[in-house]
Amino acid sequence: MNYGYFSDDGKEFIITNPKTPTPWINYIYNGNYFATISNNAGGISYFKNPLHGRITRYRINDVPPDRPGKYIYVKDKDTKELWSLSWQPVGKNSDAYKTIHGFGYTRIESEIEEINSSVLYFVPMDDNREIWKASVKNNSNKTRRLSLYGYVEFALGHGMIDIINQCDDQHFNRVHFDKNLNSIFATKTYWVTQSSGTQQQENQEWDQWAFFSVNQPVVKYETLRERFIGLYRNENNPEAIEIDNLTCKDTDFGNTVGVLQVDIELLPGESKDVIFSLGVIPKTEFESQKISALKKYISVDEIDKALNEVRSWWDGFFNHAKVETSDKTLNTFMNYWIQYQARVAFDVGRVASFYYWGISRGFGFRDTSQDVIAVTISDPEKAKERILFLAKQMFTDGRAYHHFYNEGAGELTKHCDDPLWFILAVTVYIQETGDFSILEQLAPFADNSEGTILEHMFAVVKFVENNLAKHNLPFFGRGDWNDTLDYIGGDDGGESVWGAMFYVTMLNRFIDLLENINVESKDIKVLRDKISKSIDDYCWDGEWYIRAFGEKDKKVGSKENTYGKIFINTQSWPVLAKLPDKKRLISALDSAKKYLDSEYGPKICAPAFREIDPKIGLITRCVAGKKENAAVFNHPTCWLIQAECLMGRGNQAFEYFKKLLPNRVDSDIYQAEPYVYSQYITSDEHSEPGKASHSWQTGTASWMYRIAFDYITGVRPTYPGLMIDPVIPSEWKSFKVERKYRGTIYKIEVENPDGVEHGVKQISVDGKVIQGNVLPVTGTEVCCVKVVMGN
Repeated sequence: MNYGYFSDDGKEFIITNPKTPTPWINYIYNGNYFATISNNAGGISYFKNPLHGRITRYRINDVPPDRPGKYIYVKDKDTKELWSLSWQPVGKNSDAYKTIHGFGYTRIESEIEEINSSVLYFVPMDDNREIWKASVKNNSNKTRRLSLYGYVEFALGHGMIDIINQCDDQHFNRVHFDKNLNSIFATKTYWVTQSSGTQQQENQEWDQWAFFSVNQPVVKYETLRERFIGLYRNENNPEAIEIDNLTCKDTDFGNTVGVLQVDIELLPGESKDVIFSLGVIPKTEFESQKISALKKYISVDEIDKALNEVRSWWDGFFNHAKVETSDKTLNTFMNYWIQYQARVAFDVGRVASFYYWGISRGFGFRDTSQDVIAVTISDPEKAKERILFLAKQMFTDGRAYHHFYNEGAGELTKHCDDPLWFILAVTVYIQETGDFSILEQLAPFADNSEGTILEHMFAVVKFVENNLAKHNLPFFGRGDWNDTLDYIGGDDGGESVWGAMFYVTMLNRFIDLLENINVESKDIKVLRDKISKSIDDYCWDGEWYIRAFGEKDKKVGSKENTYGKIFINTQSWPVLAKLPDKKRLISALDSAKKYLDSEYGPKICAPAFREIDPKIGLITRCVAGKKENAAVFNHPTCWLIQAECLMGRGNQAFEYFKKLLPNRVDSDIYQAEPYVYSQYITSDEHSEPGKASHSWQTGTASWMYRIAFDYITGVRPTYPGLMIDPVIPSEWKSFKVERKYRGTIYKIEVENPDGVEHGVKQISVDGKVIQGNVLPVTGTEVCCVKVVMGN
């Protein structure tokens, strides 16, 4: 079934049926204040950190799902009819609703009981609040008397404590209504800031006051959930609305809510705007700021101006990389939605979505490093800031925290790959900006010393040297990129073949950087060559590369195995690592196609594990066809596409790319949002293939963004300039790319008269033919480039 479609300009996804198989969400935020908003107005709100700065509740795995949310109820005072401005929670007349997700905003429209409505949700660029602007119009031929109720359920502080210790945590909630300010204020007198369980009680209060306000006079209010909803009910039919009995009482305990009732009267054809604001004010600034804060965003003009600022910011973000092909769907994803998802993943981390509830993991070193690669194009200063933040999570011996929170408290694990992602982030940043000065910038190590960014990178090399096992492959530890291969080799750990390919790839990147700054790299080349030789000496299985050595050198990812004979990463990364045997590289890619590809895309491994093996790990305990156990895992497929491009096989690369587009599969099967990537798609190893899960918060978006522009269109940054090296489907006769790079807008037109997949005959820059395929850094405002492909 089709539940929605992209707008003509591709900038909005319009949901015409609110009964989506899962909540289809959007993000509204400004870097400090964050919120999710679903097509039915469900979602959470938090300030800076979803663990420590939770403002609202979002119940985990609830029935019905996607509760509670940012709700506005409407009651006709004459007929007593009740509905909500989003289809849920009341659930009346689903055909009457439409949701529009845009970049940084969501709008829900409806017409119920001849009342036309639109409620707009967004977060201003410079204010710690979210705005709900409800516009209601009377389309009937009689005067209508309506009550509108804004509703939010508070969490106030530590998200985990609110879930696991509600019975005690409720005693610290304080919520009151300020008549003079026409607003509800809520806080907590006890605040936990520990990221993990502890018996230590912290002697402090939450450092924020939450506020809930409206631009119309409040008639009644409520602060306690049980008084509003009633017993043995839910948000569908609040008893207080049914019997018109909001108590107007403050509360100093319990499940706290904010409910504001406003009454309006509409003549036939008349419309009015009711604007709710939910936000926070720091307690240290509360008395000085509360009056001015509550006077903001109460007029439509203010709202329109703030929304235009949000839209303008996103337009500026998208203006750095654009493509024009004959495929409109491809253009929509590449120009907007892949970039949008990549930026959201960078800003939010893997901490808050319908699948991640912001109560545990924080930032991942691996994830955060990869998210940087997308942001360098449009916001290099933000990328640089994140690189310096990552540097603080590293130790002088090269290790890095696997997970950490905003404040830097982290967890050391034995994953063999984490530190090397730092090399990727730094080198991509410099290739984009030409800013080699970052290498001399000082940043602290986590073990209380300080070093330059270059010294942090050399520390990574030290980590590599100290982490090689007997085959000169990395100790597997408790996982590499694949966290579920966590007991390879039992307690002692095995050896990661993918890790070795990854090490070679990142050492190559570091060597390339050092050569560009005239720093000696001889010892690093020796180290790289030693690892590279070991991969070809020990890890070739006849048609493909194995995945690992386990206990007593048992091969994993070999034709000798019953399950997990072949893994995707060890077929793509030998190409990325530039291993020397080209016949093996081609065979590895062909094997990935032959043994891993499916209707929904290439599987992460095959066949699926169907018996538990404690000497391999969690992957063998997962149901077949889902997650790392032979699902179509989108993230590593990006690298397979990159590898196919590097081998010049544009048709195959683009076939994989198209298979993974989120709107390709029927939504009743796919279930997740069709406008952003999910972590994985259930494969044909399961009885119900095609279902996607863990949307939004995946490294897929950052990689697909870069691979689509860098390797398919082939407009790729290098230290001296933009390389032009397209690898495209042979059916493409032409395409255009506009790319902002080091202050210049490069307008690139590519012709493919011979229908080739790869190869450049001629490049002209501003009318002059150049030698080679690297564009000069012109320093001009605009540079016009014409490319002719051919053998």
